[in-house]
Amino acid sequence: MTRQSRLPKYLAIYDDLRARIDTGEWQSDDALPAQRELAASYGVTIMTLRQALQLLENDGLIETRPGAGTFPANKRYTYNLLHLSGFADDLRAQGANVETHILGSTWEIPPPEVARSLHLGPAEQALVVTRHRVIDTHPSVLQYSYIPREMGIAPDELVDASLYQVLAQHGYPVASADESITVTALGAAEAELLARPEQSPAMLSRRTNVTEDGTPVLHDTALIPSDIAEIHIDRGPQQLRVTYRINDRRT
Repeated sequence: MTRQSRLPKYLAIYDDLRARIDTGEWQSDDALPAQRELAASYGVTIMTLRQALQLLENDGLIETRPGAGTFPANKRYTYNLLHLSGFADDLRAQGANVETHILGSTWEIPPPEVARSLHLGPAEQALVVTRHRVIDTHPSVLQYSYIPREMGIAPDELVDASLYQVLAQHGYPVASADESITVTALGAAEAELLARPEQSPAMLSRRTNVTEDGTPVLHDTALIPSDIAEIHIDRGPQQLRVTYRINDRRT
């Protein structure tokens, strides 16, 4: 074990087990050794071991499956909803393997609610980019991005670039955003792309991004299956943190 001996034994065990999980000694489908075996290997009582296991569970690092044992929990990634950064970039910084597949990039008249958010007239077109996000080999996000024609962005500019970066390069850096999140059911085509049954529940995010002078430059609509995502809020006396927590695997 790596922690200093003056620390309580359960904290040293916690650190050691966490390190072993982080290095992949046990995968999410591999049960940890039985409590009696683990306690003996650390030279402690089962009660002391359980203190360490409880900390690991509180931190979302392990989970107990009734009748099966204790397993490493599915890895979670977080995306801070209060930050104006790219979803894929945030997750990659945490070690996630994020693949983005552009399924389409066409000029269309957007739905009325999107047109209103972008201050477009009923006949004005927007560039609609449909992206399919795969996180650690699992289909996870279906995203539709609407960009007004006046932004001057061509479809081929978005093949390997962040929308935020491209907008900034065109002189439209995003300064703030308005986002709403509701729950919906996946249609047949969406469910197929996200590898879920039709009518499965999903989070539906609608986000309008604006420049410092209030010009709307981008509207994103994203679908995230509810079985891999949750919204988590940390409240402090002087701060608020709101994040998506994304599981990289389904149980």
